[in-house]
Amino acid sequence: MKKIIIALLTLTILLAGCGEKDASLTGVWEYSDAETGIGAIYNLKEDGTGTYTMKVGETEVTYELKYEVKDGHLLVRYVNNEHFSEDDVFDSEFKLKGSDTLIIKDSSDMEMEFRKK
Repeated sequence: MKKIIIALLTLTILLAGCGEKDASLTGVWEYSDAETGIGAIYNLKEDGTGTYTMKVGETEVTYELKYEVKDGHLLVRYVNNEHFSEDDVFDSEFKLKGSDTLIIKDSSDMEMEFRKK
């Protein structure tokens, strides 16, 4: 369970705030695993900011973030929170599958399928 949570967080935080933005990634993206009760929601805005909400059962934690897209990677940096400094960058490879599916692969090669809401 801890590895999944770390993987979810790793997916989220990259080199945010200093690169190109990808308009196709803007919007609300949701991942849900009914078997484990784990889920995640990215709300990515055009200006390179957004939020990431992690769900474990009934518990939800939301982080503000800055992001950028660079060479097929989603780079995320969480801001104003107690667990990560703005120097912590999470790098996840991603690909779009159509206009409504975002596949994110973390550093441990775990793939998660997010659906656009």
